[in-house]
Parts: sequence; structure tokens; C-alpha cells
Amino acid sequence: MKQLLFLAADYANITREGKLNVMGIFNDIYSYNFPARHSSMHLVAKLGAELGEYGQNRDFAVKLFDEDGNQIFDISGQIQIPKGEHDRKPEVNLILELKDIVFPQPGIYQFALLVGEDRKGELSIYVNKVDAPQPAEE
Repeated sequence: MKQLLFLAADYANITREGKLNVMGIFNDIYSYNFPARHSSMHLVAKLGAELGEYGQNRDFAVKLFDEDGNQIFDISGQIQIPKGEHDRKPEVNLILELKDIVFPQPGIYQFALLVGEDRKGELSIYVNKVDAPQPAEE
């Protein structure tokens, strides 16, 4: 399999017709306080199957690392690769809704997408500390 798309968004879904809808693509998260809790995000991946993979099941994992390489989150599962039809290579859309991910401190975080033991893609998320708004002077 090869990565065709890997991104973070506020929301994503797949229609009955197989269309991939993605809203609010981002790479930056802003917080006043740390550790910062991000309430909800969708990780979206589109993978293209190679010859010999059609009709198979493959294990996948998504891991989140901080900038020191420490793993702070992982999720895994299995995807079913469709059989190629009409001389088209099959593609697999993967949407993972992540709730309440905690980022311990500001910095660069990286999601890694693995299929089997092979690293297929990376996605950097920049977690930024911002100053709290000051009360208005009277």
C-alpha cells in the first residue's frame, strides 16, 4: 500500500457513494495552558493498493510521538482492501476520530501511519502556546 493522503481535520466522513468529505484541515493547535487537551480531531488517510494486495486484510496503526520521539498515543485496527474492478487500482479511505488527545507541552508532534510493519506516512502537528487574552481596561 502507498499513502495517497494523510491529514488532520475538524471533521470527515465517507458518503454512501464512497466520496471522502473533509472539513477544517489543520496542522496547528493553539492553547493557553499545558498540558493541552484537544477535544476532537479526525485523522484522514487514503491508501492505494498495490498488485498482490487486492482482496486482503491488512493491519494498520497510527502512533503519535512528541519531538523527543516518545510515543504518547497509538491506535490500531484492520483494513480490508477491495478487489480491483474495471481495471482500477483499489483505494482505501481511513477516518479515525480522536477524542481528548493530550499534548503535554508546546512543540512539534508527529503522527505515524503504519500498514503492517511499514511506515507509510507522517503528519506533523504544531502545538503552540498563546498568551491568554488580557481583560479590557476601563
